[in-house]
Amino acid sequence: MGFKMPPIPALVGIVCAGVGLIFLIVGVATPGWTVTSDGRYTAGLWRFCIDDTCENDDVFDTFGDYLYVCRVFGILGVLVLAGCVVVGVLMCFMKMDKLPIIAAILAFVAAFFILVEFAVYAGEDEDNQYGYSFALTIVAWLLAIAAGICFIVGKANTGTSVA
Repeated sequence: MGFKMPPIPALVGIVCAGVGLIFLIVGVATPGWTVTSDGRYTAGLWRFCIDDTCENDDVFDTFGDYLYVCRVFGILGVLVLAGCVVVGVLMCFMKMDKLPIIAAILAFVAAFFILVEFAVYAGEDEDNQYGYSFALTIVAWLLAIAAGICFIVGKANTGTSVA
């Protein structure tokens, strides 16, 4: 099992998925989904902060059940996008025609999970300003879509059929 250079679009897909995974992990984990205009209050999927004091949202349970949906889809997005990165890296070491298709499917499934995560959040928390965590999640969604497209283009560039 030696290193085999995949097509350039597949390499771009691996980079997009990897950077998207980092952005998604930071976005899901940090309390910057909602911010007030003065910056004193921030809230995320797991914690909220007033000034410099942060609390778990479960302690006060002031948020709705929608946060649990966002958490589940955020974690699923992280896991599936991580799987996409792993499959993408395996493409460098294994010659299997199905790996680019598997990576593309994983990227699009992760993009769907991420879309559900931030769409549910935006639908429930429409009165506030969105912060950096929300923005990072949207960028991760775009990168997951780009990764899926790159894997498909990379598969098409190998000279074999996509189906």
